[in-house]
Amino acid sequence: MRRKNEKCKVKTSFYTLLSENLITDNTKELSENKLFLKTKQNKKYAKNITKYTTPEELINNLNLKTKFIGITGTNGKTTTAFVLGYLLNQAGYNVGIQGTEGFYYNGEKKEPKTLTTPPILTTIKRAVKYEPDFYIMEVSSHAIVQKRTEGIKFSAKILTSFSQDHLDFHKTMQEYKKVKESFFQDESVKIINGEWRMENGECIVNCSGYDFYINCKNLHVLEKPIVDDIPMAGEFNKMNFSLALKTVQIFTNSPFSILNSQLKHFKGVPGRMEIVSKSPLVIIDFAHTPDGMEKVLSAVEGKKIAVFGAGGDRDKDKRRLMGRVADKYADYIILTEDNPRCEDADEICKAIVKGIKKTPFEIITDRKEAIKKALEIAKENKLTLMLLGKGDENYIEYCDGRIDYSDRDIVKKLLEDCVKVN
Repeated sequence: MRRKNEKCKVKTSFYTLLSENLITDNTKELSENKLFLKTKQNKKYAKNITKYTTPEELINNLNLKTKFIGITGTNGKTTTAFVLGYLLNQAGYNVGIQGTEGFYYNGEKKEPKTLTTPPILTTIKRAVKYEPDFYIMEVSSHAIVQKRTEGIKFSAKILTSFSQDHLDFHKTMQEYKKVKESFFQDESVKIINGEWRMENGECIVNCSGYDFYINCKNLHVLEKPIVDDIPMAGEFNKMNFSLALKTVQIFTNSPFSILNSQLKHFKGVPGRMEIVSKSPLVIIDFAHTPDGMEKVLSAVEGKKIAVFGAGGDRDKDKRRLMGRVADKYADYIILTEDNPRCEDADEICKAIVKGIKKTPFEIITDRKEAIKKALEIAKENKLTLMLLGKGDENYIEYCDGRIDYSDRDIVKKLLEDCVKVN
């Protein structure tokens, strides 16, 4: 009986410490009345700290009833997360979604965006504060390497896609693949986009042309979409919707017909194939990889003008490939800045140009001016304007910091000013 009471005290203590902000993972914030959260990330700074807990111990003692679902993949994480959250919410569950867009609870934005996958302490605090039935997380490859999901026992994991990105960090595609692969070695439910086979008793899933060695237990592989009529453009989104729907089926036993019928009411995802103007037709999307750009540009019929750039201090090898994709699908290209950070935006654009062979293009590094010029061309030539790379981001990042910026707001302001002038 004494042991049981001690456990209750520990649980109450941890809840109290969290609610009063008395658990920290930063050694600089540590004081006598604060408990240190020792993680695999910060342990090298905490060698002499004796009063601490670990993410696993903290989560176990909190006795959370929440089911965690982790979504990883080069593209499609956010859309899959939002569709999954919507369907679970429709089924009567309270749902938290954490990722590129910030933290949402039951469809309402509660906290602003930070990292795609924040430090584990942030995740735990949110789980305790909102107590969702399901906690859906976008899990980046950086987060997997840096153990930012340490201590979480996932109920399900999803792999949406795999293509070139983050080679500034992972160096090679094989290393990048190994990181993603490592996420799927436990016995949680695994829902993966790909083709499945067995070799020497091992489960291998080919996703986007790469073989992933996956733990066979609780493995579900979708070789093709299971839904066709969805309220978002793009063939690629049919798989994102399918992965979400399959996951909901597994956890709720809801009939396919009911789930499928609910999809028509889904309102979409901010900054993903989002129409911000119908005349001219202007679509913004977060696509910032060659594969992502190809999926988005090929999904829109008719002639189009593409406005995009590439992030500074990131994978430089993909820039030429991005130019090649735009060259294949666009009728006109304007290259501009996209979070140049500590690189020169003009030089980044010149690297993209190496992939452009036939399509007319120009470089306008000021993104607002680039959009202004693109709108003029789109209206005069009846082209669809595709603004890529920023999506729903509300900033541009330079070497000395960020400035407020939104593609959506810029388009609306420029069109409003045009109407006033006319």
